[in-house]
Amino acid sequence: MDSVSRYGFINSKLRARIGKMRSSDLIDRMIKAPNLVEAVSCLSGTRYEPLMKIYDETADLLAVEQAMTLSEIANHRSIISYLDRDTAGFVSVLLEKVEKENLKNAVRLWFSSNLSHHPMSHRASYLVREKIVHELDWDRIINAKAYTDILQAVEDTPYHEPLSRFSEDFIKENGLFEPEVRLDRLWYDRLFTSIHRLSSDDRTLAHRMYFVEADMRNILHLIRYRFLKTLSEEDLKSVIIPYGLIWGDLEKDDDGVYTAKEIRSSAIRHYSILADLFDELELAGEGEMSQSEVASRTLRIEAYMEKKRREETDSLLRVYPFTIGTILSYLSLSGAEDDALKAILSAKYYDWSEDRIRRELNGSVY
Repeated sequence: MDSVSRYGFINSKLRARIGKMRSSDLIDRMIKAPNLVEAVSCLSGTRYEPLMKIYDETADLLAVEQAMTLSEIANHRSIISYLDRDTAGFVSVLLEKVEKENLKNAVRLWFSSNLSHHPMSHRASYLVREKIVHELDWDRIINAKAYTDILQAVEDTPYHEPLSRFSEDFIKENGLFEPEVRLDRLWYDRLFTSIHRLSSDDRTLAHRMYFVEADMRNILHLIRYRFLKTLSEEDLKSVIIPYGLIWGDLEKDDDGVYTAKEIRSSAIRHYSILADLFDELELAGEGEMSQSEVASRTLRIEAYMEKKRREETDSLLRVYPFTIGTILSYLSLSGAEDDALKAILSAKYYDWSEDRIRRELNGSVY
């Protein structure tokens, strides 16, 4: 199948949707709304209008977020239906990210109820229980009494291998940090494996997009787990995603050993503006910076990396139109709009000021 046949129809549809998103003032109107009810009313006449009915009937923001997740799943499936096998397989792996997060939330509920003894069964109703990509017995996971029940529920899926590395005793002692890191790394492994199956042009575009995402994750992990929580070098290595430009520098050393300093140097090599912000965050570890100052610096780094991702998203729309670039741009923009909307509704619930909301959304595409 040639690229025009593969992408002509779906890309035309998605470019029209992108145009509507970019010309919309929805996010700005929601931020300016004086309260939560008025912010919800801004959804009238948009693709989010069905959420108004859900909120009007339930006044439940978690139910609204669940509906947004179901819409995201349907959105991916609609795109997949227009694609050939390898390209559809790649977009299916993108959808696995939603499945992975749903699985994390289900396991967290089990952990809270059975190991931490903080029952949160009421939150189970907000999990997605339908098939997302793989056949998972969601009810069995949600109602699990033992960790072995969870392992049996994921037995025939890719999630069994990383989760089976751990026992209930280990999780009781150490928490869910390491199992969740394993799930994250599994997704990146599957993502980049699926990218390798794309055509040469599509593979180049997907690498550009997801190298930036992997770099962003690794930079934030460096900040959160080394600067702020002072993980050991060995523990830091366990959270680094083995993909992206930063990882590529580390891999060239070919000795399997790297330090936080080397990660930091590689990050600055590719994103030089981070140098001063990293220097300032080093002070946090020495107790010379308040928590609010640390949060401010971290937010600025996240904003910068989101800007880089936005630039990559924009650049994908300027390449030859019959490529995967339009799909990548659309999914990125649509996801960012969803995230912004969720953040605004939550902020309105807590009665945040307009200025504070805009500061928190500083790094989004909006």
